[in-house]
Amino acid sequence: MERDAEEAGRTGDDTTRNEFAGTGGPVVMGRDIYGGVTIRTPAPSPAAQGDPDLARAADDLAAAVERQWRQEAALRRLNDPYPLSVRWRPTDPGLLEPWRLLVALATTGVGRAASAERSGWATGPEALSGDGGDLVSVLAKVPTGRLIVLGEPGSGKSVLLVRLVLDLLARRNPGEPVPVLLPLASWDPEQEDLDHWVEQRLGIDYQWLGENNRTGTSRGRELLDAGSIMLVMDGLDEIPDGVRGRAIARINDTLGFNPDLGMVLSTRSAPFAATVRPPNGREVRMTGAAGVTLEPLDLATVATYLKDSAGGPADEARWQGVFSTLAEGPGDQPLGQVLTTPLMAYLARVAYSSPSSAPAGRPDELLDLTRFPTRASIQAHLLDSYVPASYARRETAVPAGRHGQPRWWTTGEAVPFLSFLANDLEHRQQGTTDFGWWTLADAAPRILAGVAVGLVAVPAGVVMPFGAWLGVGMLVGVGVALIGRRWSLPTRSFNRGLAGGLAGSVLGSAAGLGMRYLLGIDSPAGYLVSGLALGLVPGFLGGFRAGLAGGVAASFVGAFVGEPEMGEPASLVNSIGFAVAAACVVTLGRSRMPARGLRWSPLGVLTGMGGGLVLGVAVTVQADARSGLLSGIVAAVGGSFGAGLEARPAEATVAAGPQTVLDQDRVTFWTTAMAGGLAIGVAAVLVIGSVMGPWRGMLVGVADGLATGLAWGFLQARYGSFTLARWWLALHGKVPLRLMPFLADAHRRGVLRQVGATYQLRHAELQRRLAGGE
Repeated sequence: MERDAEEAGRTGDDTTRNEFAGTGGPVVMGRDIYGGVTIRTPAPSPAAQGDPDLARAADDLAAAVERQWRQEAALRRLNDPYPLSVRWRPTDPGLLEPWRLLVALATTGVGRAASAERSGWATGPEALSGDGGDLVSVLAKVPTGRLIVLGEPGSGKSVLLVRLVLDLLARRNPGEPVPVLLPLASWDPEQEDLDHWVEQRLGIDYQWLGENNRTGTSRGRELLDAGSIMLVMDGLDEIPDGVRGRAIARINDTLGFNPDLGMVLSTRSAPFAATVRPPNGREVRMTGAAGVTLEPLDLATVATYLKDSAGGPADEARWQGVFSTLAEGPGDQPLGQVLTTPLMAYLARVAYSSPSSAPAGRPDELLDLTRFPTRASIQAHLLDSYVPASYARRETAVPAGRHGQPRWWTTGEAVPFLSFLANDLEHRQQGTTDFGWWTLADAAPRILAGVAVGLVAVPAGVVMPFGAWLGVGMLVGVGVALIGRRWSLPTRSFNRGLAGGLAGSVLGSAAGLGMRYLLGIDSPAGYLVSGLALGLVPGFLGGFRAGLAGGVAASFVGAFVGEPEMGEPASLVNSIGFAVAAACVVTLGRSRMPARGLRWSPLGVLTGMGGGLVLGVAVTVQADARSGLLSGIVAAVGGSFGAGLEARPAEATVAAGPQTVLDQDRVTFWTTAMAGGLAIGVAAVLVIGSVMGPWRGMLVGVADGLATGLAWGFLQARYGSFTLARWWLALHGKVPLRLMPFLADAHRRGVLRQVGATYQLRHAELQRRLAGGE
C-alpha cells in the first residue's frame, strides 16, 4: 500500500487513531494495533483543483512565504538555542461563540466547499490546551479552522504565529491553502474592507500577486476568493480603540463572503474583551472562531532557557544567584513577575548575555529593590538596555551603500534615529507598528516635493514664447480641476484624468474660438494652439470629470484671450502659473504607494496617440502640413511611451523586502520621468521650432521636458518624494542620510523585524519606550 504516514494523535472523542494521507489498498490489522484507522486525503482548495495556474500560483506563494519567514526566524534567533515554549488554555467562553455554533457553521454553512469530516474535531473548547509547537494540531481540532490567540503584552503571540506559519508550510501539500502572516497595524477598517486591504498588501509583499489578469482581477484576489490563502493576522489590538469593533465586523464580512477561508488572529486580551463585550456599547463577536489564551511562563522554564542561552559556564553562573534568590520567594521580587513573559526573558538574555557585548552589568543587579522597586522599573531598564546591547555587536555591520565601505552605527547615533522613527509611528501614524520607507515622505513638510518641482518649472514659464494668457489659463484650469476633484478623484495611473483633460482641451478650444467668432473677433491660428496647450495639465489633478472640467476652463481661456506676442508681464505671470500648477499636481497627485515596475497601459497609449493627433492638427493649421505631421508623429510616439507605462510583473517565489521594493520603485521613477520628459520636450522642440526657430525650440523643449519629466516621475512612483524627505530629515538630524543601510543593519541586529516590505521595531513595547525618549 502506498501512503504517507502521519503521527498518531488523539481526536476529539478521546480515541487514538492511526492517520494516513494518500491512496492505498485495504488496511490490515490496523484495529488490532491502534484501534480505528482513518484514511485522510489532502484537501486542496476546490477552485485550485480546477485551475492548474491557480494551484501553481499558490505553490509559488508558499515557497515565497516559507523562504521569507525562515530568514526572519533566523534573524530573530528563534532557534538559538531553541524556541522559548509557551503554554495556552481555552479562552473565556463568554468572549466567543458557543462551540455548537462552530460545528453548525462547519457542517451546514452555505457555500462551504470544504469537507465536513468530523473525525479530527474536538468535542469542545476544553481540548484546545497545548504548548510549544502544538498549535497546528490545535487548529485542526477547530471545526471552522478559525482561531483567536489572546495574550498579555510580550506573551509571545507574534512569535507563536511565525512558528505556526512555518509549521503549517512544512506540512502543506501542493494545492492546499497557503498561510500568509499579515500585521493588521496598517489596516484602516473605516476606509476599506479587509479583503481589499489584504489584496493590496499581497501586491506589495509578494509583488507578482498584484498583477492583473485579462479580466482585471489581481492574482492575489483570485487566490483569496478561491480559498487558497489562510489569513494569519497579527495585532488586532494595534487598530485604534474606536474602530476595533468595526474591524471585527469587516473580518466577519470577509469570512462570510469566503466561507472556506481559514483564519488565525492574535490580539491582546484586554482590548479584545473591551471590544466584544464593552461595558457600555454594542456587543460584537467573531463569527465561527475558537480561542486560546497564552499563559505566563514559569520561572523554571525561564531559568533553563537563560542558562542554556549562555555562552559558557561563566555566563551561566551569572544567572545562578538570580534564580536561587527567586526560588526562595518569587512573590517578593518584581523580577519574578517580569520574567514570566517571553519578551522580558529575551530582553534579559540580550542585555546580560556576556560581559563583552552587554553593557547593562550583572543580572543580579535586577534584584536590587532600591534601583528597581517595581515591575515597571525593571521593564523600562530592560527595554532601555536592548538597543545598546544590540549595537555592542560589530559583527553584523552592513555596507553603507552598494559601493560603500562597511559602516557601523554607534549606540549614540542609532538611538536618536530609532527614537524619531518610533515617535513618527506612535504619533503621526497613530500607533501603527508598520514602517514602510514610502511613508517617510509624509514625515517631511507635505509641500516639499511640490515646491521642488514648482521651482524646476519656473524656467519653463520664463522661456515660453507666449503671452500672459498661458499662466492665467493654467491657474484657472488648475483651480477648476481642484474643485472637481472633490467629486472625481484621480486613479492610480492618472490616465483617466489625462483623457478627460485631452477631451476638455478640444471642447474648451472650440468654445473659445466659437465665442470669438460670435463676437466678430478675428482668430489667428495661434489661438487654437493656445487652447490645446493648456488642457492636459488639469488632468493630473483628478479623475475624468475633473480633468474634463479643468481642461475646458483652461483651454477656453487660452483660445479666447490668447495672444501670440509675449508682452511685458508674460514671463512673470507664466512662471507663476507653471510653478503653481506643477506644485499642485505633485503635492496632490503624487503616488502614495511604491510602484512595482513597468508595463503598458492601453488607455495611456490611446491618450498619448490622441494628444499627438490633436497637436499635429494644431501645428498644421498654424504652420504647415510637414511640421504638423512631424510634430504629431513625435508627440504621439513619445506620449504613448510616457503615458502608457505602468507596473510590470515581479518574480514569483520571492517575497519582496524593503530594498527590493525601493529598487523597483526607483527604476519606475526614472523611467517614467525620462519617458514623459522626452515626449513633451521633443514635441515642444518641434512645435516651437517650426514657428520661432530651432534655438528657441530647443530652449523651450529642455525646460518643458525637465519640469514635465520630474512631475511625471513623482506622480508614478514614490522614490522622488522619499528621497527629498530623506534629505530634509537628515539635514535636521532626524534620520541618517543612508537610511536603507541603517534599517538593514538594525534588522540584522534584531532591533527591527521585517514583515514583507515593511519594518517594525522588535516589539510594540520597545516602540512606545523609544517614542517616549525622542
